[in-house]
Amino acid sequence: MAGFGHSTCDHKFETLNLETQYFLIVGTDTGVGKTVFSGLFARYLMDNEVGVRAVKPFCSGGKGDIDFLVAAQSGLGQEDLNFWYSDEPISPAAWELRHGQAVDFEGAVDWVKSRQWPVGSGKASLQVAGGSPQPSVLLVEGVGGLLAPLAKGKTVASLGQAIGVQLVVVAPNRVGVVNQVLLTVEAATKRGLKVALVVLMEQKEPDDSVPENADLIRQNLPEMTGFKGVIEFPYLGPDASGPSLIPVHANEAGKVLSQVAELLALSGPSGPCD
Repeated sequence: MAGFGHSTCDHKFETLNLETQYFLIVGTDTGVGKTVFSGLFARYLMDNEVGVRAVKPFCSGGKGDIDFLVAAQSGLGQEDLNFWYSDEPISPAAWELRHGQAVDFEGAVDWVKSRQWPVGSGKASLQVAGGSPQPSVLLVEGVGGLLAPLAKGKTVASLGQAIGVQLVVVAPNRVGVVNQVLLTVEAATKRGLKVALVVLMEQKEPDDSVPENADLIRQNLPEMTGFKGVIEFPYLGPDASGPSLIPVHANEAGKVLSQVAELLALSGPSGPCD
């Protein structure tokens, strides 16, 4: 895409899977870096010719997250990436209670499943009946944590169950994160959701817990089929969520994003990363 450079690890990829893979990007809280990870990972996959779309079905309290995802996937609009939005900084379920109007959870599920058109066209874009391309990867960003309520009786976990996803758990790498990640994973597995990856987002001022956090999470996670590991994602500065710096940040995080792609078996590099 014009205006975006390739990541520093400039691999070309080939498809390993013949069906669209759904990943639900969940946090251990709000404001932990889900959107930055989702947008930059989508950008990285696109730059490496993987058919991908990153969407955020529910969003509230400002359109910054949506703007970031739109910028990361140039050529799309808000309607392509977001189903439900409110200016009020409250959960969809809280909005439902406050206004006495039902949030259309089933409509959101159908909307996610209908996201058929990939950004860009590459080796990993599938050809379906009639020659129409499908994305091989759909990144679905949640809101808040796994049990954040979306509608009456429905949570982010319910969304994952309805669309059939693997989870990528995003958490801030700071004191307390081990407990937060383990609780999220426990809640996910109890609901039949498969956790594929844990991403620890580095912070501006690392605290004393950081050197051991990833290892403690690895040691204390239960054995899980399909779990790929724990990744530490670099701190990209206070402007990490700035749309204009997506090319720069995609480059800075290129090696880590390459690791994520390989761990999730989305694609295979044709050569070593320098």
